[in-house]
Amino acid sequence: MISSSEVAVKCSDIDQSVICIDAYSSLLKGKELIAQQSTEALLWMVEAATQFENLGETDNAIMAVVSGINFAVDVNLISRAYDLFKYARSVYENGLERGDPALDNPAVKEELVKAGRRMIRTARKLKADDAMRSMQAELKAAVLSGGGLKRVEREEKTKDILVVDGRQLYAKKSKEYKEGAEKYIASGIVKNAIVFACMGALADLMLGRPKEGIEYLTQIAEKSGFKEKFHEDPCFNWTKLVFRGLVSRDKEAIEKARKDYFKIPFAFKDDKEFARRVMDSVYRRVMSGM
Repeated sequence: MISSSEVAVKCSDIDQSVICIDAYSSLLKGKELIAQQSTEALLWMVEAATQFENLGETDNAIMAVVSGINFAVDVNLISRAYDLFKYARSVYENGLERGDPALDNPAVKEELVKAGRRMIRTARKLKADDAMRSMQAELKAAVLSGGGLKRVEREEKTKDILVVDGRQLYAKKSKEYKEGAEKYIASGIVKNAIVFACMGALADLMLGRPKEGIEYLTQIAEKSGFKEKFHEDPCFNWTKLVFRGLVSRDKEAIEKARKDYFKIPFAFKDDKEFARRVMDSVYRRVMSGM
């Protein structure tokens, strides 16, 4: 395990220090919870992996997820292990496409494939036939594809268990929500525009870009032609609380955000769920004191 002095050196870059400290703190918390046999460790490993992705440390992101896979297998949570494997596979594939030098080390792929094989063996013992067949296809592709972890193309249903999409999800959401906000503004549907703008800003926050996120939110409110409505809206003010909670490690702000969340009139269930995920992620990090 990396020492606190090593973390201090690695996180000395002022522009990346908050993300860096979050990444290593989340990793440490996850390992502590694994030692305690707490399944909450899986959430922390995903947190760590997402922050490592934000730092560009693809190898550390994958290894954090591998730790989560192995723990999930240890406690027979095969569905969660499989979700984590798909996340790690996606991070690996994206890294290969970018020519990420962090993946030059063959140990990263080896550890991921090893964790996947162990997952299959455990699934077989548990007689989880459907999950096992699906995972066998994934791992067969991974082993036979040479340099990459080849994706098996098929429809994958989203499970309401553990969200493990990491940086890829937030990058996609940032783009989609911001584009949606512009369309709603143009159509004069202000309530939806505000929610979408807030979700776009929160996606930036989770990408490790709090400055860009809050600047975007401020600017879109200013230029929308509905500045007053933006500033009066409960979602707009709730979003600012979430930002303040994470950036300033303000426990009162995130506690208030958890209460005010229920006052937001979300029009769509997906937006409500995305907002909750971000809020819960920020809450864990702030309240842990990390």
